[in-house]
Amino acid sequence: MAYLLSTENFSKMSELVYRRSGILLQNEKHFEKLAKFIDARALTLGLDSFRKYFYKLRFDDNDESEFQELMNAITVNETYFYREKDQFEVLVNNVLPELDTNTKDLRPLRILSAPCSSGEEAYSIILHILEEGVVVEKRDIEVVGIDIDSTVIKKAIQGSFSERSVHAIPKNILAKWFKKRSLSYDIHENLRGTIDFKVANVFDKIQMRKLGKFDVIFSRNMMIYFDDESRKQVAMTFYDMLNPGGYVLLGHAEYMSRIVSVFNAKKIDTTLIYQK
Repeated sequence: MAYLLSTENFSKMSELVYRRSGILLQNEKHFEKLAKFIDARALTLGLDSFRKYFYKLRFDDNDESEFQELMNAITVNETYFYREKDQFEVLVNNVLPELDTNTKDLRPLRILSAPCSSGEEAYSIILHILEEGVVVEKRDIEVVGIDIDSTVIKKAIQGSFSERSVHAIPKNILAKWFKKRSLSYDIHENLRGTIDFKVANVFDKIQMRKLGKFDVIFSRNMMIYFDDESRKQVAMTFYDMLNPGGYVLLGHAEYMSRIVSVFNAKKIDTTLIYQK
């Protein structure tokens, strides 16, 4: 099948995507998916060549809606509740009590989930905080979830999840905080609205600055899709967004010490966390 996208034009597209999102597209992994997307979008927009589509993406996308369509198509959103749950346990058993003790004023403790995908990550944070129940009784805790994919943010706000998404949640907690439907599990109405979900690009410094300062940033399994320079850029953005003494938690296959040296690494049991 002949696509509008050629091998040469793939290089142009991958350069544009990298420059604006930090995502590194690889020909052998992403060519066919990207080619099918461009053909579909060109048909929808009434365009008959790659050149016309690329022009629209670069010069006729003032509201960035077309770039958003592109991001929604190429980003990976593989997640489920309580994934790598030892990090959530470290959050409620170690990190939050420490921050509560060291933060003398009673301002809210703020947690960022970046990326949050369709909400499983951010709601896993909330569920662990509520079930632990100590710090949340003493002070407000705010959770913000961001993702570059607007489609998954809409799903997160909706709060309806598949059986696969909730398979790792203990049965008693699932029954307490979810309502079983015929084909889904819906988050309890008392939890709706407890997380501020937003579409945001971690490479957009203006967007990130508007989110404010945080005490904890969860950013798990995102940086594996970046190259070294992009990882450094995001790591320093997170550093600037943290309050003094705040923490970053990465995925188990990611190591902040290999990216930048500005954080202090701590090991709690088998979990590595990184403090400003």
